[in-house]
Amino acid sequence: MQHAARLPLGQGDNDFSAARHCRAAGPPAGPGREQPALRPGRGAVGRPRSREMTTPNKTPPGADPKQLERTGTVREIGSQAVWSLSSCKPGFGVDQLRDDNLETYWQSDGSQPHLVNIQFRRKTTVKTLCIYADYKSDESYTPSKISVRVGNNFHNLQEIRQLELVEPSGWIHVPLTDTHKKPIRTFMIQIAVLANHQNGRDTHMRQIKVYTPVEESSIGKFPRCTTIDFMMYRSIR
Repeated sequence: MQHAARLPLGQGDNDFSAARHCRAAGPPAGPGREQPALRPGRGAVGRPRSREMTTPNKTPPGADPKQLERTGTVREIGSQAVWSLSSCKPGFGVDQLRDDNLETYWQSDGSQPHLVNIQFRRKTTVKTLCIYADYKSDESYTPSKISVRVGNNFHNLQEIRQLELVEPSGWIHVPLTDTHKKPIRTFMIQIAVLANHQNGRDTHMRQIKVYTPVEESSIGKFPRCTTIDFMMYRSIR
């Protein structure tokens, strides 16, 4: 490929006007400096134009679920359910998923999809699902695509949410609502990990919490308990 020859200073102005139609728009060339010609669909001097590389935005972390609990509007009900997993590495199972310790985690040990099954003994109202993932620590074990399904049992589960995660590091809040934005009532929740970052096979999840809305008192509405001192007296023991 040949480059355009450089013209002597102060000359070549008429030559520039003849080739003006194939040049990129911009400020006029300085004395003695010729702008390189462009070809359709290519960059200057015949080099291919570099495509803009767009990096997906990272999944922003949600608030700590304990802040939701302090508002008095929701209550964690994971302890009322029976939990099971599609697979797990010994010592990295349900106990680690529910121990309130962000340093421990469930690690699957099988083929995808990796499943977390949460089954209630009676039909239960659920509002929010909170999942903690940490890409900085888990890298290729971190889920990148998650499906959330609900139903009466394993045979009639229906997907209500599918999430695409990009390097999440923190709590992920998944609203469990119907088409009218009301909390759903269900016997079972299933979380399915469909894919991991970097095409990883097994997955890590560090914590999962399930929340139900707190019903208003039928006697009357009272100010919510938002401090630890008041929360000590919000129920009869």
